[in-house]
Amino acid sequence: MNSPHMDYSLAPQASGPVSWLETLLVTGLAIGLGLWLTPADPLQIHGGFPWPILAPMLLGVRYGFVRGLFSAGLLVLAMFALRHFGLAGYEQIDSSFIVGVLVCGMLVGEVRDLWMRRLERLQMANEYRQYRLDDFTRAHQILRVSHDLLEQRVAGSDQSLRSSLLGLREKLRVMPDAGDALSALAEPVVSMLAQYGALRVAGLYRVDEQGKNVLPQALATIGVMGPLSTDDGLVKLCLERGELVSVRQELIDAGTSSQFSSLQACIPLIDAEGRLLAILAVRQMPFFAFKDRTLSLLALLAGHIADLLRRDPQVLQLPDARAQQFTLQLKRSLADADQHQLPAGLFAFEMTRPNEELTRLMERSQRGLDLHLPVLNNREHKLLLVLLPLTSPQGTEGYLTRISLLLHEHFGIESDFDSLGVKVMPFNLEPGVDRQELRNFLFNECGLNDQQVAV
Repeated sequence: MNSPHMDYSLAPQASGPVSWLETLLVTGLAIGLGLWLTPADPLQIHGGFPWPILAPMLLGVRYGFVRGLFSAGLLVLAMFALRHFGLAGYEQIDSSFIVGVLVCGMLVGEVRDLWMRRLERLQMANEYRQYRLDDFTRAHQILRVSHDLLEQRVAGSDQSLRSSLLGLREKLRVMPDAGDALSALAEPVVSMLAQYGALRVAGLYRVDEQGKNVLPQALATIGVMGPLSTDDGLVKLCLERGELVSVRQELIDAGTSSQFSSLQACIPLIDAEGRLLAILAVRQMPFFAFKDRTLSLLALLAGHIADLLRRDPQVLQLPDARAQQFTLQLKRSLADADQHQLPAGLFAFEMTRPNEELTRLMERSQRGLDLHLPVLNNREHKLLLVLLPLTSPQGTEGYLTRISLLLHEHFGIESDFDSLGVKVMPFNLEPGVDRQELRNFLFNECGLNDQQVAV
């Protein structure tokens, strides 16, 4: 605020005593010099130019209208005083000279005041902009520090969504078959959902075998959840519809949501077979997180967790653990496409001629989220099933192009699937796809059976 570029003052404040003292001194000095230099005509009325008039003009420029008029008035009073004391040449005073002296003082002072008001307005505008700039600078610095801390936190953390699900899977794997997986893993399940949904107050509640009633005792909570009424409107609606339900934000803002439910959202844990295992009752979550994208992510996570907790007997009957995992993820991709409109891709590469080098190349081409399942079909051909979760049809085309490039690099530019004896059978898991279509693809086109893939 004290920087030189913000100092618009031309002189000390006009209301100060120094300005009045300086007005008297400068005017007195002009009159005194006139008496000393030209005693016969101190105010230069009869000279070539009335030099004492510079005093009110100077004071008008420096201090404004009032001081300029006051100084001009002093000159006029000095003129009448000299006339009173009988100074020759001042017996007859031209009235136009008096008016001219007063007008010079007033005019110069008024112009000074006008420009001073303009400068003050500019100063006020400049101070306001400086204030806004300082406020923006502080906000920018806070955001920058926050972003740096977030980068450090993310860079130093190895906890991702996939690793969280893998951690739950490892805990489930070491549990005895007769153990209650839901009770044992309730705390990590709630912690994971709270992490990705920014939940403040929530609880996990078991649903009975019929999927009609919620047991009031919470398996795990975050925050002070309090008792959950089994007659809550949102809980009933969640059980009835078997899907995520939430209160509209407009009702929460208006304060009328409590008439229907004490919760903000209910998220069911439903496996790929549509069996309801539990519900996550959310009583409080931040405003920025209460949106469709976050709720959809929570519903997706809840479905994957339900698949882990509910050990599917149809999947468990498969003799191969790799086939069990592939079937479970295939069912989940089918449910994601149907419920959340998230497509996936499925490829079947049938080797009509034995080629171990090609088989190893295809297995090495597996990406991080893809799943591979090598099987032998009823035509006695090796077949590689490749599941591409959360992949659009355009993404599946890109995957096929990448595999074709690998074949060109490894077997020569003229090589392709046909020349190597590979039959490619694609299938897109898109919204609205029927499960029977998937069975026809696997069992009829690919030549598999329900002991290899169970859907």
